[in-house]
Amino acid sequence: MKISYIDTSDGKIKIYNSEGYLAKVLDGVEGRYCGHGDDFVLVELDDCYKTLTCDGEVLSSFNKHDCRLSSVCDDNIIMCEDGHFVYYDQFGKHRRHIEMHEAVKESESRRKWAHYGETFITILIVLNALAAGAMTYLADDSTMEHALNVFCDVSIVIFIIEILIRIFCGKSVKEFFKGEDAGWNWFDLIVTVVSSLSFFTGIEGVVGARAIRILRELRLLRVVSGSSNMKRIFHALIYSLPQISWASLFFVLLYYIYGIIGVEMFGAFSESFETLHRSFLTLLQLMTFDDWTAITTNLMEHSPLAWIYIVSFLILAAYILANLIVGIVVDALNEVREQEEIEHSDIEREFSKLEEQMASVKRLLKKSAEKDEAKKPSSDETKC
Repeated sequence: MKISYIDTSDGKIKIYNSEGYLAKVLDGVEGRYCGHGDDFVLVELDDCYKTLTCDGEVLSSFNKHDCRLSSVCDDNIIMCEDGHFVYYDQFGKHRRHIEMHEAVKESESRRKWAHYGETFITILIVLNALAAGAMTYLADDSTMEHALNVFCDVSIVIFIIEILIRIFCGKSVKEFFKGEDAGWNWFDLIVTVVSSLSFFTGIEGVVGARAIRILRELRLLRVVSGSSNMKRIFHALIYSLPQISWASLFFVLLYYIYGIIGVEMFGAFSESFETLHRSFLTLLQLMTFDDWTAITTNLMEHSPLAWIYIVSFLILAAYILANLIVGIVVDALNEVREQEEIEHSDIEREFSKLEEQMASVKRLLKKSAEKDEAKKPSSDETKC
């Protein structure tokens, strides 16, 4: 019987077959469930690991003093032994082993250089932002402006090289475009491609030199993907878009209703409410409290009850709806932060498991070295 999945929610090991039906229940089996293959279940006891059939029969046993469980994958029981990942079948038969020291060193080295690269790109983006701001104060033909332009062009080339390295030197090209960080990878790629259009002389003739210069400044958007805090804010904005869209719809209805009322009541004597679109602009000015007292005074000279119109709109738009949108964004930001904390706690648990495995491997290596030292003949025995 091929095992599809295992359910241990009630303390019993319930085995489901490939069709999704409950096939066996291993009730009263000693040990903690650790994993399963196609036709066996692995449990952990105090001093050993055991593989069991679907009927509870013991197939093999692994002493915990000699090894430590890493995982169960593709019918392989992977143990950590003497600096190796050793693969066994369900009967305890040795299949193969893999050196783990070089893999760990290579992983640490790759992680270190990746951190250096991310830091360098972030610093380069910040310097580009400062250069873009400085060029707004410089004359177009000055020496400093020319030097900053050269620096920005070199930066774009570096960004292109960095994107190509991430695409072709990562785990796989598919991982870059469809992996966990595919969204941010696409964002970085699009920003880099658009900002590099200035290198193609034909483009400048089509859209103009000023437009090309504006496109070059898009490279500063890489700051968003280079900071975890910026990513969190961006995620919160995306997460809150559905609710913000409904609040925005209410804003449109409110503006439309008050705009029509403003034209009907004040359009005859006030240029601010002469037409519907002018009424919209006036309402936006009122909502931002830009010289709203002057508008109110002007209206009240002809209509003493105009203050009711102004105050009711300000309460609904400036205080209730505006704060509602702020609350939606803050709530979304809190939810994103909670999700990140949950993911972070899961990662910490995985790291703690890895640390425990590495500690057990070190103990095994130390024990192996002590056994080798004990087997070596002493100097007196050698003389004899």
